Amino acid sequence: TGPGVPLLSPSGGFLLCKTGWPCSRLFGDCGPPTPVSTALSFIPLGMAAPSMKERQVCWGARDEYWKCLDENTDDASQCKKLRSSFESSCPQQWIKYFDKRRDYLKFKEKFEAGEFQPSKTTAKS
Repeated sequence: TGPGVPLLSPSGGFLLCKTGWPCSRLFGDCGPPTPVSTALSFIPLGMAAPSMKERQVCWGARDEYWKCLDENTDDASQCKKLRSSFESSCPQQWIKYFDKRRDYLKFKEKFEAGEFQPSKTTAKS
C-alpha cells in the first residue's frame, strides 16, 4: 500500500490517505488537504445547529401559523402575529423550506382531489 492508497479513518466515517489527506470514497483518489477556512466557508458565522428544544419551538410556531392559515382560508393578514413568532423561532433557511413545503402540500392536496386547474399558459403547452 503506497502513499496514495486510501485508508478508513479510526471513526470509520471517512477515508484518509496514508499521507493523512482526505480521500474521495467514490474514486479513492487522494489530494492535498483543503484549508479549513475554505472547507467551512459555506457555513455562516455564528450559525449552529438548533438544539432539540429550539427545533421543537420552531416546529410548534410553524404548526400554529399553518393552523391559523388553514382556519382563515390562507389569509395571511389574519395570522401576522403567528408569522412573526414563526420567523423569530426558526432559522431563515427553515422558514423558506417550510413555506415551499406548505405550498407543495396544498398543491398536492388539490391535485389529488381533482381540484387542480392548470393555468392558461400551462394548458396551451
